[in-house]
Amino acid sequence: MKLTDILNEDRIALDVEGNTKAELIGKLVDLVINGFDRETVLAAVMEREKLGATGIGHGVAVPHVRLDSVDKAVVAFCRSASPMDFGAMDDEPCSLFFLVMGPASEEGQEKYLQTMAKVSRLMRKSEIREALASAETPAAALAVIAENES
Repeated sequence: MKLTDILNEDRIALDVEGNTKAELIGKLVDLVINGFDRETVLAAVMEREKLGATGIGHGVAVPHVRLDSVDKAVVAFCRSASPMDFGAMDDEPCSLFFLVMGPASEEGQEKYLQTMAKVSRLMRKSEIREALASAETPAAALAVIAENES
């Protein structure tokens, strides 16, 4: 499975406005809300954020959650208009965000972890982060991901 199998242009937003972590996560949740209860998903992601920061460094954060209502991995991507603190290990503010939702079931855990690993591997490369930071359209951002995922 590739990220582009579960990420499409409709789940990508660029230059998103948001002044708080909750606002930004709300925008990410809005990208995947089709078929899910927004408040349930938002509350679950925010609760997961309390367990530990999801900023992985280099300006990237990966909020994530596992839910009973999810039957397969779901991914959204957004780039914020202004970088914000997401508690990253390197103390850098984040402007590139991937929301990963996965099934709470034992069977779904492996796909969820694989999805998280794919996002993390992709975001290790500075040239990919830079290309996502300068992508002008959701299609361009998706193309960056498609060209670089293995």
